[in-house]
Order: sequence, then structure tokens, then C-alpha cells
Amino acid sequence: MNRDDWLALARASAQEEEQQDERGPQAGPGQLTTPLAVPLAVPLAVPLAAPAVVPAPEAARLADLHGYGLLDTPADDELSAVVRAAAAAAGVASATLNLVDAHRTCQLTTVGFEGRDLDRGEAMCDPHFLDGHVLHVPDASLDERFAANPWVDGRLGRVRCYASVPLVSPAGHPLGSLCVFDTAPGVLTDQQLAVLRDLAGVLVTLFERRREARRAAEQGEQAAEARELAVLAMAEAEARWELSEVVADTIDVGLVVVDDQGQVSSTNRAVRQWQGTAPATAVFLAADRSPLAAEALPWVRALREDVVDGAEVVLTAAGQPDRVLVCSGRAMRRGDGSLLGAVVALNDVTEARQRERALARAHAGLAEHSRRVQALADASRALASAEDPQDVICGWLQELTGADAAYLLRPGDGGELRAVATSCFPAQRVVYGPEEPSLAATTFASSTPVFVADVQTDPRTARRVAAATGFVSGAWHPVVLSGQRTVGVLGVFWRTRQPTLPEHVLPVLQTLSGELAHAAERAELLQRLAQAAERDALTGLANRRRWDEVIGSEVARAARTGTPLTVAVIDLDHFKAYNDTHGHLGGDDLLREFAAAAQGCLREVDTLARWGGEEFVVALPGCTADDAVAVADRIRAAVPRGQSCTIGVAAWEPGLRVEEVVARADEALYRGKQGGRDVTVVHAGPALTPSAQR
Repeated sequence: MNRDDWLALARASAQEEEQQDERGPQAGPGQLTTPLAVPLAVPLAVPLAAPAVVPAPEAARLADLHGYGLLDTPADDELSAVVRAAAAAAGVASATLNLVDAHRTCQLTTVGFEGRDLDRGEAMCDPHFLDGHVLHVPDASLDERFAANPWVDGRLGRVRCYASVPLVSPAGHPLGSLCVFDTAPGVLTDQQLAVLRDLAGVLVTLFERRREARRAAEQGEQAAEARELAVLAMAEAEARWELSEVVADTIDVGLVVVDDQGQVSSTNRAVRQWQGTAPATAVFLAADRSPLAAEALPWVRALREDVVDGAEVVLTAAGQPDRVLVCSGRAMRRGDGSLLGAVVALNDVTEARQRERALARAHAGLAEHSRRVQALADASRALASAEDPQDVICGWLQELTGADAAYLLRPGDGGELRAVATSCFPAQRVVYGPEEPSLAATTFASSTPVFVADVQTDPRTARRVAAATGFVSGAWHPVVLSGQRTVGVLGVFWRTRQPTLPEHVLPVLQTLSGELAHAAERAELLQRLAQAAERDALTGLANRRRWDEVIGSEVARAARTGTPLTVAVIDLDHFKAYNDTHGHLGGDDLLREFAAAAQGCLREVDTLARWGGEEFVVALPGCTADDAVAVADRIRAAVPRGQSCTIGVAAWEPGLRVEEVVARADEALYRGKQGGRDVTVVHAGPALTPSAQR
């Protein structure tokens, strides 16, 4: 197929698509207060017309196939790229280039699985590849032609959504097929099937180029032209689906939150705007604009199925244009696994559908877009794996946005905003006072992104920082945790004026601020878990686990250095009677107040832990028993609410285990209780020495 043939085919395909758009269904759905379920009806196989296959004996077909020299040879990069493009264009996980020999099917190159040679009867494309039509099966398990095939019934795979485009040589011989499939049922659009047909033509062109190259080296000029046409066709095919992602990345996203019964509890600004001033008239319809049952709404499905991905609905409301929304979300669960509700994001792709005719202009930017997507993915991985994402985020920001500098601001203890990380200028030059007007403070307070083309003239600019940095244009984006709590601000800056914010910058800021927020949430969670593992929930003192770690370390240190170590066990006197009189809440208040008062009598190196109930234990490193008595008496004097406590004191001696020194202090405490309470008793070897009662 030469260049003129390609151009004629492309023009015919475009005209056919344009005519199909113009004669498509125009009538809108009726207004319904409650959408009703209507199953999506699609034929089991959707054929598309293709050039007629020239009838030929099997021997001639095999001779034509073998003439390409493709069987039993590795596929080159161009063939593999076309198969990858086919999988991407169809939006499925797997694709394969099949060549059908006399008794086998050779999976020349694959995507999503490891290919191999099959018996010809095992392949799903045999024998329909001979009829020259594009075959599309939304669910192969429901099609009697494929239900018993090993690729469908589980022996080799579980194919559901399946499409196959025959590969027909210029001589009219069917060579094999380009197949795409997935393990979930699905329907490919006419546009996607047209792209697959284009890519099948690309493959045959590449076959021809290979055969021609083998026949004569002098035909290199023609082969180069064929390659140029093939690459162009492949890029144009990729552009048809890639632009939708470019557009979707730059539009507002709606949010619907429902409770565990499926009742909508909140929607965000985008959804409310889409519903207009009469939200009661808003109706969600299926993608084909048929009524949608309540149980088929994406947020209700998320409750039932846990995850909804790519569900397409149409929102129609009085006085508002219809919107095509792609919905993805998941169920939310409590810590015990019980259902809490669901959150679903709604992406407005209406403009993307209307702008599909602009794909030709988008194809020139595909390479750059792919590079940015890959770089953004690399940045996300780097932030997720970094010990402190703050150390690397500004470098990634500058690289991905093309800005001259970047910074990350976090609030300080005095209410100021301070740069904790920068790129290309010193962090100490950027501090915004708590009362100082600034674009960064505006972003932080409003939790809304801000872009300013000329910061020098904007009244919200911090003049001191602007003069010190010399930046002309800037963009700020809040770092917001899941609870809508803003914890920082990302900023990127240019020293040359940017009339508008470059379209790739906002998605970068959104993605990296989200990664940073996730990292902050993980850090906070780990800190809370660590604190919970070491602290008593009621008093905030060290718990039994933390005490065991501390006393073990202190005993080891005393044994190593010879410094004294004393342990005291404290018990609040008559606590049960106090509880019975004032109730458990009153008892809890007494425990908390005593813990705070006792802590105030200790040094920073001392450790006070809740031993259990109304008992506490203290480690006093560097203290002799006599020193410890003075500390214990201060604690007894500090017991709040007119109550008292008894304290047993024991000094650690070389050779004593941890549990032995604690047992001695506990024994001294017991003697103090027997002796009338409100006393400090020292365990001194075989003798117990009480101090004066207060």
C-alpha cells in the first residue's frame, strides 16, 4: 500500500466518522424524577466493513504469509509498538499480533501476557479471520462461538471483551489478526474499532516493508517512506485516545459522598454547578441516555462492589447543558471493616468528546506529553520512597513545570509561613510573618490554587520577599490533607513573565501536593501509632511497655557505669473509696491530675509510668535511696484533691535483675500500706525504713 492509498483511506475514514456523528441520535431523554434501570443492549458481534478478501487457495495464502519471513523470528520494535498502541487505544489490558500458519497460530508479539505458538484450533481468531471483517465480542463467555474456547473457559485464560481485526495482504490473502482483549466484559466504540482497523493496516504495511527490504536493498527509499507513513498513522491513532487524557487532566472534578445507605451526604462545588439552580430536576442517565436505576448509580455501585472505575453517566438538569461524566470511586470503611459510605469522583469529559476532531493538532504534542507523564510518575515514586519527601520535592517541581525556582512552605510555631525546602534560592530568604499579606498566605488560608502573571503589581504580594527574589510570575498550590486541613503551600516561579499558567503546571502541582499530603498523613499516623504504643491513654504517662524498655536500659547503664539507680512504686490511698464516692469519671480526673502533679516533681531524666489502676512506678537514675526519699515525699505532698499516696522505694544493687528491684519497691509499698498509708518506705536489704508521714 503506497502513500496515496494511505491518504485516501484516512480521508474516507474521517468522512465516515463525521457522517456517523451527524446522523447519530439527537433526541434527549425525558425528564424523570427517579431514573429507571434499562440494560445496555449491544450485539454479541459488531462487524465493520473492510476491503473484500480475494478468494485464494490455502497454499497461495501460506506462500504469501511465508514470503514475509515473520514466522519464528522475534518481532521488531515497530510491530511491538503498534500492538501496544492497539491495547492503549482499546483501553484493555492485553493485545496480540497473530499469524496463522497451516496448523498453528504464532503469537508474534503480545501485550499483557507472554505469547507462544498455539494449535490453530485453540486461537479465538480462527477461523473468522478469513472473512475479512472486524469482529467485536463484548462478552465471549456469552457467545456460543467462543464459550468453550480454552482462552475463555479458564484453561488458557478468561477472555471476556474481545476484538479481532484481520490482517489482509495487498494480494488479498488473510495472514492473521490483530486482537485486543480483557478479562472484564466491555464495549468498544466505533471510534476505537476504527483505530484498530487503522493499526491493522499499519501492521500489514510494516510486513510489506520488511518483505520489500529483503527483496532489494535498493528499495530503501521506498521503505523509508513506508516507515514514515506507518509511524505517522500509529501516532495519529494514539492521539485519538491520548487527547482525552490531556483534556481530563485540566478540567474540574466533581465529588459525591454517600452514607452507608447510599444517601447523598455531600457534593462539591462542581457537582452543584452542574445541577444548576434547580437541583431537583437533575437526573443521571446511562451512557446511552436511557434511564438509570437507583442501584446502578456509580456511588451506589461503589457501596455494593467496593470499587467503581470508569462508569460513564450523563447528567441532565433544567437550564444546564447535558454533561457526560466518567465516574470512579470506592467504598469507605471504618477501622473494624464496617461500611462507612462511598466517595466517587466525576470527571466532566463533555468537552473532550466534542474536541475529538482536534486530535490532529494534539498528535504533535504526544511525545512531550508522554515524557511529562513518565516524569510525573517517576516523581511520585521518588516522593513515596524518600525518607523525607521535603528534601526532593522542590527539585522535581522545578523540573516538571519548567519554572526557574520552587519552594515548599510550612506554618511555624508563631503563625508565620516559612520555607522548609527550596530550589535555586536560599530558604532563609522566604519567611512570611503571621500578619504580613502575601500570595502564599492567601493560598494557605483559602486552600485554593493561585496564579499571578505579574507578582510585582499584585496588591497581595509580600513586597519584601518579591524584591529579594526577583520573581515575575508565580503559581501557588495548597497541600491539603484528607480532612480539608491545609498543612503547607507549594510554589513555582518564573523570572520571565508568563501571561497564563502553562497547562501542564496545574496537574503537576495537584499531583505532587497530593503526594506530599499523603506523606504527611503517613508521618502523622506513624507518630500517633508510636505514641499510642508507648503512652497510657488516660494519663499520657509512659505505659507498661515503655516502662519495661526504660527500666531495662537504666539497669544496664547503672551496671555499666556504677551510678546509683532507685525505683519507687506509688499507690493512691483509698482510691476505691474515692471512686465509689465521686464516680469513675471523678476517679479518672484524680488520676490525670496526680500524674501531672507527680511529673512536675521529677527531673527530665526521670521516668514516671502508670503501672496499672491507681499504681505508678518511677525510675530515678543517679539517685540514691536517700535522694529518692526526698523526691517521693515531694510527690506525696503534691497529691491533689486532699488525697494521699503510699510510696515504696528500692535502690538497685549490682546483680539484681529488673524484676527483683521492682519487687523490693513493691514490698516496701505493701509494708507502708500495712503501716497506715501516706508514708514513704525504703527497702534496705533485709530491713524496711519508713519515712515520716505527712
